[in-house]
Amino acid sequence: MKELQLKVKKMYKDNGWNTEPELLLLAMQEELGEICARFLAEHPGYKKNIKNTDPIPEEIGDLLTLIFAFCNKTGINPEEWVENTIKKRSKQG
Repeated sequence: MKELQLKVKKMYKDNGWNTEPELLLLAMQEELGEICARFLAEHPGYKKNIKNTDPIPEEIGDLLTLIFAFCNKTGINPEEWVENTIKKRSKQG
């Protein structure tokens, strides 16, 4: 995961993207909304037009890229915190 985070950091630098954490959070919210819309559009009874969304894996890729960019900007090590969450949740189970 650290390697992916570094690739995202390079991508943002190479493209001159210097977004603030607040904007990254809003973009993450948008991508999560798109994931939800796509998922619901693929299931019977939901009325959203499937043509308005990208495939779920693509939306998840967008969301993960934004999460890594947010972690880069705020100095968070996502791998460490995923491991911490796994440990915490394992103790509760």
